[in-house]
Amino acid sequence: MDRSQLKMEANQMLSQHFGFFFTLFIPYFIMEILTNMSNRGNESFSLINGTLPPSYDGNLFLSTTIFGIVTMIFSYSATFNELDAWRNQSDFENGFSKSFNIMSSQKVFWGTIGVFIMSFIFITLWSFLLVFPAFIKACSYSQAVYIYRDAAKNGHPIGILEAITKSRQLMDGHKAEYFVLQLSFIGWWIVVGITFGIAAIYVTPYTSLTMTRYYLNLNNEA
Repeated sequence: MDRSQLKMEANQMLSQHFGFFFTLFIPYFIMEILTNMSNRGNESFSLINGTLPPSYDGNLFLSTTIFGIVTMIFSYSATFNELDAWRNQSDFENGFSKSFNIMSSQKVFWGTIGVFIMSFIFITLWSFLLVFPAFIKACSYSQAVYIYRDAAKNGHPIGILEAITKSRQLMDGHKAEYFVLQLSFIGWWIVVGITFGIAAIYVTPYTSLTMTRYYLNLNNEA
């Protein structure tokens, strides 16, 4: 798969409809900011007090988990809208309201959370062996949420484990390719760090559009 072609197409899509994709990702950006603010507040509390009381540890874990899941939901909601855009099944209007589209289908909403959690559990279990096998599995399961959502949208819903299995099969022979594609964005994320996160306004949808385009190529849709 031509990595440069994928990124060029994603850049063209973003350039032509930047306003739409910016507003589409606003809820995700807000959750990212809230999560970072929460973590920094917890770190400050730790530095001031020296130690953390047991109840604080529990609250920290709960808040971090909730923020993480909500952020993940908005991230996937944005990518689902991107898939529709790539397929010419959606217009480029009302990006902010469309960022909540994932909540219009209970099956997709809860299934997305389920696929995310099960993939995380499997990857964590693999990590008990070695980091490398866990990394390989992370690449293998990377398309599971897209597969689950597409099946539900097309009226042929599948189970969470089946989506993970289909992702593993789809990624057979493509894991190294996927890793290199992800790695190619390191320079952009360095820019995000240098600009104190401001560049994420462009880099986040650019990266996401590239990865959804990659999924379509795997499915021979592009």
